[in-house]
Amino acid sequence: MTKLLRKLLQGRLTPEEIEQVAGGFDAIGDLAVVKLPEGFPEDKKRMVADVLLSSIKSLKAVWNQVGPVEGDYRIRRLEFLGGEGRSTTIHLEHGCKFMVDISKMYFSPRLSAERERVASLVREKEEVFNMFAGVGTFSIVIAKKRKGTMVYSAELNKEAYDYMVQNVHLNKVQDRVAPLLGDSAELWKRLPAGVDRVLMPLPEKAADYLQYAINVCRPGSMIHYYAHVTTAEPAPHLVAWEGLKDRFPGLSLNFGKVVREVGPRTSQVVLDLTYGG
Repeated sequence: MTKLLRKLLQGRLTPEEIEQVAGGFDAIGDLAVVKLPEGFPEDKKRMVADVLLSSIKSLKAVWNQVGPVEGDYRIRRLEFLGGEGRSTTIHLEHGCKFMVDISKMYFSPRLSAERERVASLVREKEEVFNMFAGVGTFSIVIAKKRKGTMVYSAELNKEAYDYMVQNVHLNKVQDRVAPLLGDSAELWKRLPAGVDRVLMPLPEKAADYLQYAINVCRPGSMIHYYAHVTTAEPAPHLVAWEGLKDRFPGLSLNFGKVVREVGPRTSQVVLDLTYGG
């Protein structure tokens, strides 16, 4: 929503200040998250919040992300700027409802199209292992779209897990999504042998966990592997694949692309990998 924010701030900030907020904002339910640079004037921060709240009536609170996501749980460091002063909301996406607390768990609306893409690939009666489920977004979108599937949905963050359990019931998919609390490095041992599909939507840990994903696959299974790649090359996903193919000779690249830009010359990419056994 970069263009919208720039438009709203025209005449209120200098061109140089507008350039500093060029990242736009994330709308998560009725909350907005902006990313203002360090040292941005306090009065201008409040003004950005006031403009968003007065211009977009569906928004009820504005938060500023003051640093990168951190730790094993990828939690944002947030600063309250204006509105109702809460960090909990319900986000609507692809006919699903997701309860989330943005101060305690990771959630990105910018992966909405990717969640839809992956769900569209799932066939009826597949067994799916989501190794990094968060509040259940990928898992629940799949379960709503493919009613004959079973998704084993693992999450290490207890607070995100509790929200996932609530979201499973909220979306009435408790017969198709099995929430699992713990580390996927151990949880894979509890799953049926040979799942059809594995999701790895945590770029920071995917490389370390890829062997565990392979362990639970059968020949022909698909692994959706996500990574962050910093490169000037025109096809960052191929750079990611070059770093994997010799280490994991049982995998082949079925499809790859850039999901989104996450920093200067840094992209989040996805590789759809087929396990050959």
